[in-house]
Amino acid sequence: MKTVIVDSDALIALLNKDDLLANKAIKTLEGLHKLEARLLYPATTLVETTTTLQRRLSNATLTRDIVKMIKESQFPIIAVDQETLESAEVLFTPYGSKQNTLFDAVVAVIAKKQKADAIFSFDVWYEKIGLTLAFNILEN
Repeated sequence: MKTVIVDSDALIALLNKDDLLANKAIKTLEGLHKLEARLLYPATTLVETTTTLQRRLSNATLTRDIVKMIKESQFPIIAVDQETLESAEVLFTPYGSKQNTLFDAVVAVIAKKQKADAIFSFDVWYEKIGLTLAFNILEN
C-alpha cells in the first residue's frame, strides 16, 4: 500500500471547484483511490487549509465543512510535535520563495518520517528536495 502525505494546495483544489488545479486534483485523487493509497494529513495541512478557505477565499461554508470533518475523524491526522518543527526549520528558508512556507517544510519532514511514497501536492519544491509528487506515481 502506498502512503501519501496531503498538502493544503491539493486539499484546497479538491474542495474548491474554481481552483485552477481542481481537475488535476480530482484525477490524482481518483488514481490514488485506485491504488488504494493511504492518505495522511499533517495537522498543519488542515490548519493551513481552513485558514486559506476562510481568509483568502472567504468561504465560511467550506471552512465549516473541514472543521466538521475533523471533528468526525474523517482525516487520518499526523500530529506535529517539537521534533518535527525543529526538523522543518532546517528546510525552511524565510528569505526564499514566499510559496515555500514552514507548512511545506512540515509536510516534507512528515513525508520523510513516514517513508511516504509521495506528497499529494502540485508544489515542485518537494521534487527539488528529493520527494515525489502523487501525480508522478500514477504515471509510472
